[in-house]
Amino acid sequence: METITITLPSSGNSVLIQLERKKMKTCRLKVYPEQKIVLSLPHTVPIDWAEKFLLDKSEWIETKLQLFQKTIGYAATTEIKNGYSIKMLGEDMIFVLSACDKDCVYAEGKIIHICSCNPNDPKKIKSLFEKWWRIQARQILEDRVRYWYPIIEKYGIEMPKVTIRKMKTLWGSCSVSRHIVTFNFYLIKARMPYIDYVVLHELVHFLYPNHSKYFYAFLSNYMPDWKERKNVLDQNVVHGL
Repeated sequence: METITITLPSSGNSVLIQLERKKMKTCRLKVYPEQKIVLSLPHTVPIDWAEKFLLDKSEWIETKLQLFQKTIGYAATTEIKNGYSIKMLGEDMIFVLSACDKDCVYAEGKIIHICSCNPNDPKKIKSLFEKWWRIQARQILEDRVRYWYPIIEKYGIEMPKVTIRKMKTLWGSCSVSRHIVTFNFYLIKARMPYIDYVVLHELVHFLYPNHSKYFYAFLSNYMPDWKERKNVLDQNVVHGL
């Protein structure tokens, strides 16, 4: 596995970047919440070019790492405790755990109540919460698909099936052949305008399967500010941390 180590400009810390050689035309740099950094690039790109590219991006890399570092223990779903919070539709929701005879999860205002016969079992609590969250995600995203569906319905496209799953790098995906749109488990952390961008983006793929100029022209016609929405979505910490 190829790797490159660079020094961050402000802190002076050294970070390791993993290189992934792929069949692609352009490079893609990703910084993940767990502090992992990956540069995907074509097989023909020389290592010295990659080093220069990463040095040029070092300030951006450091900013992203610092942003993710600040959110440790905040908006986290890996560890759910009293007083911890998670974003839901852009709002901070506080976890309140309590002991009770029957397992249940429900939202009340800005509080997510998690009731369990064993509130001190992290695995059980996480399982209860994620089951509830998945139901909320499906309801919200199915509703937004129904909202935007008339745009493609008039072209003879049937209502697609909605699925929810955890994805590391994508907010959504579309399988035209299976007639399914899949959304990231964590997408409902975002505010509705940004959720709507992902929903419409995936629905337009039933008309234009690739990212051609026709795809973006059609998307822009119905959502002129889609680039701004995409930028906000990508720059904010919405993924599972």
